[in-house]
Amino acid sequence: MSKFKKNNSISNKSNNESKVKEKFAFKTVVLTAILSGVLLIISILFNTQIITIFMVKNTIWNYFDIIIKVFVILFFFLFSLISIGNYKELSGKPLDFKIIILLFVLSLIQAYRNSWVFGFTFLGLIVIVAYLYFVQDN
Repeated sequence: MSKFKKNNSISNKSNNESKVKEKFAFKTVVLTAILSGVLLIISILFNTQIITIFMVKNTIWNYFDIIIKVFVILFFFLFSLISIGNYKELSGKPLDFKIIILLFVLSLIQAYRNSWVFGFTFLGLIVIVAYLYFVQDN
């Protein structure tokens, strides 16, 4: 029997740190998925006009209505993409282009009732996807 015990605390610390990081990453997946679901419900309620934000037919309030609807859809796309991307990273798989296209189409379906919302959402989604493509390319 040896006088000195081996020091395994260094390997235990690195294992504990990786487990903590993995738990944190899993929590972010769940949190962003919940935020994405909430934004999807809000978007469906606003864009199907079940709930109307502004009843006044003033032009300024109409612009605010369009802006709010567009931003809710764009934030839904971002949070969904972040959630799926983090999950794919945890599982060790790359984010497929099919999933991005599916989220893109799902986001556009939310805006089908208003042509202004559809147009601005389409432009915003194109900008987001192009940004992600160029950042990923570098």
